Amino acid sequence: MSCETSLNQLSVETRAKLRSSQLLTSLPQVVSELLQNSLDAGASQVDIGVDCEEWSCWVRDNGAGISKAGLTMIGKGSEEGRYNTSKAYTTASLESVSTFGFRGEALSSMAELCCLEISSRTSRSRESWSVILKGGKPLYSGPSIRWRRETAGTVVCVRDAFFSLPIRRQSHPSTAKTIDAVKQELEAYALMFPSVSFTLQDDSKSRESASSKGHVLRVPKTRSILAAFRHMYGRALTEHVEEINAASGDLKLEGFMSLVGARSKAHQYLYINKHPISFCDLHRLIDSKFSNSTFIKHAYDEGGETSLRSSVRRSPRKGEKKPIYVLNLVIPTRHIDNCLEPAKSIVQIEHKNVVTTFLSSVIDSFLIRNGFASGKRGAEEGYGSPPKKRKVSIVPDSTAQINVAQPPASRKAEPKAVFVHPGNISEESPPTRVWEDPATGEMFIVNARTGNSYAQHSSHKSDGPCTATTNRTLRIPRLLKKDQDGVCSGPAHDKMPDWLQEALSANDAYATAEPKIPSLPLFSNQASEDHASNYSKNPSCCAHSFGAPYLQSRSSSSEHARARFHKGDLLKAQVINQVDRKFIACLVDLEHSAHRENGKPPEKCTAGGSTLILIDQHAADERVRVERFLREICSGFLRHCEGTGGVEVSELSPAVPILLTRHEASRLAAIEEVQSAFDRWGIRFEGLAQLTLDPECVGDEASGGYVQVFVRTIPAIVGDKLLINDELRDLVKGYLGTLESEGASPPNLSQQKDVDNIKDDESQWLKALRWCPQELLGLINSKACRGAVMFNDPLSLEQCERLVTHLAATAFPFQCAHGRPSLVPLTHVSVNSGRRSAPALDWTRLS
Repeated sequence: MSCETSLNQLSVETRAKLRSSQLLTSLPQVVSELLQNSLDAGASQVDIGVDCEEWSCWVRDNGAGISKAGLTMIGKGSEEGRYNTSKAYTTASLESVSTFGFRGEALSSMAELCCLEISSRTSRSRESWSVILKGGKPLYSGPSIRWRRETAGTVVCVRDAFFSLPIRRQSHPSTAKTIDAVKQELEAYALMFPSVSFTLQDDSKSRESASSKGHVLRVPKTRSILAAFRHMYGRALTEHVEEINAASGDLKLEGFMSLVGARSKAHQYLYINKHPISFCDLHRLIDSKFSNSTFIKHAYDEGGETSLRSSVRRSPRKGEKKPIYVLNLVIPTRHIDNCLEPAKSIVQIEHKNVVTTFLSSVIDSFLIRNGFASGKRGAEEGYGSPPKKRKVSIVPDSTAQINVAQPPASRKAEPKAVFVHPGNISEESPPTRVWEDPATGEMFIVNARTGNSYAQHSSHKSDGPCTATTNRTLRIPRLLKKDQDGVCSGPAHDKMPDWLQEALSANDAYATAEPKIPSLPLFSNQASEDHASNYSKNPSCCAHSFGAPYLQSRSSSSEHARARFHKGDLLKAQVINQVDRKFIACLVDLEHSAHRENGKPPEKCTAGGSTLILIDQHAADERVRVERFLREICSGFLRHCEGTGGVEVSELSPAVPILLTRHEASRLAAIEEVQSAFDRWGIRFEGLAQLTLDPECVGDEASGGYVQVFVRTIPAIVGDKLLINDELRDLVKGYLGTLESEGASPPNLSQQKDVDNIKDDESQWLKALRWCPQELLGLINSKACRGAVMFNDPLSLEQCERLVTHLAATAFPFQCAHGRPSLVPLTHVSVNSGRRSAPALDWTRLS
């Protein structure tokens, strides 16, 4: 049975709506398309207004304008009004597009999705003309009424945007985010066009008040890219910069790179032929170059310190510094393709390896010149790694010569002559010392040569002179005593002949080796180390592995199966005692535990005995403390999200001032979602509405690009640490950078699935860890570390047992606050373990 399907051509209205809805997806993109048209028209002044509540925007410029005939073509409607452009290209010239727009679809798409009004006038026209369209249908064409112009230029007004797509309106970002997105788009173009002045205003605020509250951004004409950057973001980030102007063949790179490090990637701008491009491999290349250098640690601070090598030790909690740059890569247009998507921000490059090599060489040169990477100058100034020292051997004679020359590797050293001393060899035991443990008063005997020790009243014997010799002779199979069946037998302590002892002891060629210190075969803890490293890289993701057991490989022998430690094993652990005032020795019985891997019981299980483990007392107490602090602050975060409370805070009276860059202060004051994100963690500000952020009013040269912001409350759990040095400022600036990079949307806990296996109420706080600021998490980790039990702190057996019990109750008992393992398994202690006697030696075979 076959079914024939006829093909029908889509109607004109359907085709127009499908194209338009894909070209324009949001209000910021509408503004971006109009802004690009103004720049293509050669405008030197562009004014923009946005009203998110009314779904409207307008862009006004003083460019070349559109003639009356051109407006008439646009006003023909859906089909005839599309593909009309002043940047007309032939099929061949599309390979060398040099303007932002070239398709002739932006205005006709706006006419389909919005109510579009265009008012324009050319330099040759005596009057400005207008057209109005909505839904692809013309409504008016004639002389301008509302947007009448006296000079050449164009005004494009969009009202009732996406009236035919209610779903798109529902999914649109909030008003504050929309205004911020338009502002960021405008800033990106203002950097590349310093000879053009820009303004942006929020019409919804201007409508409510006649004052300048609606003003969002004003960028005047400047002389360079650097001057435009400093006007928008202040001088704080560009006190020390290096302007870039490099060329290689047809390629050019222009702009600047700052020696100051930022806390986020918000100030990284990369363009191709003045077109902003999306994050791509070129950004990754720049990131990798800076990450592999010392820039991330030794970049200048915002304060402008001039020393690249500070004598003060840098805290490991401090985040890595991110580079600040504005770079425009000039590539012949015939070698690029930017027609991959409507926004034209994705670009394909024909000779990509040539471009990456050129860009890489420029970045390397910058890093070497400023001492952030190894090079000739960096080595001279001591920035490179120090050279390895050559080994020298000191000859113990009267001349005290230093023998530097080494024999060639191919030449073998001549063996020393064998010499048998005729005299008697002293068989005295090596010297020993008695040491008393000040904590317990127990006496120990320490071998001065080997360092081995044992209790004074123990039956253990010191390392005798024949130990190494006996062990060495055991390697000779023909000296072993054997019975009639060929099995080794007899006692192992038969006396060695005196002449052999004298020969072995008197000759340097047969010097007695020091006995090997007894040791146990350790387990391989690679799995735990991997888990710990993942936590240290991203502590906020540890909630995903809640309840994950500590995986350890029992032994290299095949008879031991892989085993897993679970939290329940620590509860059943038998605490032996404290060891060396650093560790807690415990026995964990794994035989009767329900250890399952992937839901299946292990194939093998060691019969009998337990596993001896050592618990790091500092790491264990640190884990207990950090989870207590995190539980308190994360529970407050969850209560705030649910509307039932919040984080316990400390009121600061008077409020504490901190210095932020003007860009940071403007985002904090203008975006309510950012303020709410701080509020959820107990950080509240005052006086944000009264901040003066206009650089022309503030006086950017005098202020250095900084704005003073007052903090009213801070989380009580780290209140003492936040008021030390610049910790509060670092927390605010770091979290602002995170919110700018990742967004400030409130967490949606109702849609969060229980992928973390968090089912008990005691561990619900783990859900909030992914939103905890890294700077705040670092402060909590530091507080837990500083107050925890330290090495050399004596613990009684009762204190050890209590600490192990508390550790077993934590969510992540197998790692400290910084991600390092808190315990290590040593060996399997079998119930049948015993000492195997060495076989006897038959010395008569040497006579």
